[in-house]
Amino acid sequence: MTLRLVPHFYGILAQIENVTPSTDGLPGAELWTRILSWLAWGGLAGSLASLFIGGAVWGLAHAGGNSMQASKGRAFALGGAAGAIVTGLAPTIVNNLAGAS
Repeated sequence: MTLRLVPHFYGILAQIENVTPSTDGLPGAELWTRILSWLAWGGLAGSLASLFIGGAVWGLAHAGGNSMQASKGRAFALGGAAGAIVTGLAPTIVNNLAGAS
């Protein structure tokens, strides 16, 4: 029975037309756009805080000769930089993937 459903399921998927995402007529679209903007701002603010705190820990621990804490600070700083890059590129990545067909 499973073997009969799988080809039928793929036949249904093959008939889906191209869909273009749009917020036209969507109630609350402005609210969701605002919430996404707030989340992006929060992600960038958290990344900046991680970058600053991690850099400070990295520098102070390195100056004090504490290599264990210096490596933790470095990881924190690099994580903040990576978070800022991902947060900044997320809209571009999503728009490019949505446009690819």
